Amino acid sequence: MKKTGLILLAITFASCTKVLDQVPEYTIAEDNFWQTANDAESAAVGIYPAVQQLSQQFPVAFDAGSDATTALLINYAPFSQHGIPVDNPIVAAYWQNNYTGIGRANDLLKNLPGMKDSLFTGNRKQELLGEARCLRAYFYFNLIKAYGPVPLVTQPYNSFNADFTIERSPVDVIFRQIIADLTIAESSLPVSFAAGADTRGRATQGTAKALLAKAYLSMKQYDSAAIKAQDVMNNTTYALVNGSTAYSNMFTVSGKNSTESIFEIQYVSSSAQANGLYSFYMPVNGIPAGQQTGSYQIAPTNKVLNAYAAGDIRRSACLGVSTGTTPVNYVSKYVRLTNGTEPNLIALRLADIILVRAEALDKLGNHAEAVEMLNIIRRRAFGQPTTAPSAFDFPAAGETDADLTIAIENERFKELAFEGHRFYDLARTGRATAVLGISADQTLWPIPLRELGRNPRLTQNRGY
Repeated sequence: MKKTGLILLAITFASCTKVLDQVPEYTIAEDNFWQTANDAESAAVGIYPAVQQLSQQFPVAFDAGSDATTALLINYAPFSQHGIPVDNPIVAAYWQNNYTGIGRANDLLKNLPGMKDSLFTGNRKQELLGEARCLRAYFYFNLIKAYGPVPLVTQPYNSFNADFTIERSPVDVIFRQIIADLTIAESSLPVSFAAGADTRGRATQGTAKALLAKAYLSMKQYDSAAIKAQDVMNNTTYALVNGSTAYSNMFTVSGKNSTESIFEIQYVSSSAQANGLYSFYMPVNGIPAGQQTGSYQIAPTNKVLNAYAAGDIRRSACLGVSTGTTPVNYVSKYVRLTNGTEPNLIALRLADIILVRAEALDKLGNHAEAVEMLNIIRRRAFGQPTTAPSAFDFPAAGETDADLTIAIENERFKELAFEGHRFYDLARTGRATAVLGISADQTLWPIPLRELGRNPRLTQNRGY
């Protein structure tokens, strides 16, 4: 089975990257490819570099726009200032990387069905089709979060005029495609792979169900969101890690692909596949031996520094303080070691989905069970058994039953800090104006100037 690690992504893509990239001049050399099961496997693995390339946009740019960090770097500061220029390179890269992934998924979905079933073992052909659908849904969900309505492309490009210059589709149309893809994917993907890195690093049934839960929540289809979140919770492949050491370890080189991880973007080292996030967050000096210094261009806000109560194990897992004459607080979730190795990037994990279920149940008026979900995360945060009442349960001191909705929002802020979710959480719930002081228009990024020039049928988002 192919993996998304160094060896697996180093397969012969020197010869087929151009084949799989979705660009205007795109054509498929069908006589040279799609002949064997290995071709299909290579095409599926070839989608994942597009996922890896997103790291410096998600989580970095999304967090820069939230109340968790302040960005100082020229390309990221506009996200913190909520005044993003239409030619911002981060905005352009996020669009391009997601559509590159969509193009590769579309390529597989067009060509794989015509391959002989006898080339594949068991259900592998359907699994690969499900993998492409799941990843296509993932990319489109990313695009909705950033730009709102976007062009819906479900076939590889064959002609510039026929395919590339298409208008933006409404968000509800994109969501319908996302749900359709994920519904097929959840029934065709495997629950797990033989290798742990594949189970966390490739799309699985749990990935599809988790994305469905989050998509339904965004669509305000709370019954469906709660059901899909429960499906993920019922999957024994996933379990919360417990204790301060295990929790912090999730975000380290040695703790990759923990039981809590549902979809984890795989990275190796500075010499091969790297996300490079340490360079934005780490101070220029005064950090522990064995860790690589950064340029400290993105700093945690006072709000997040003050969010954690005494004894909350999550604070030390995501925040550090440098030593020296001028100590600074910094984000410590993305540490690169001096040997060049660095942690993966966790895109989906079980705690997120438990809080999705809490939020959905709260919206449905099932407050007792919503509180139960919230308390699982609270108890874990203070090293308590997750199934027994504790002093940290909701409502705690200063809280009332009426505070449940905000309590769930705040728990997501603390639990998922610096993982890229906060800005969209506030945008989708309509809370961005109250919390961030921005208009509804500012909850979307501009359509990249480059894309407007390429496609005359695109229109710009309001306010840009």
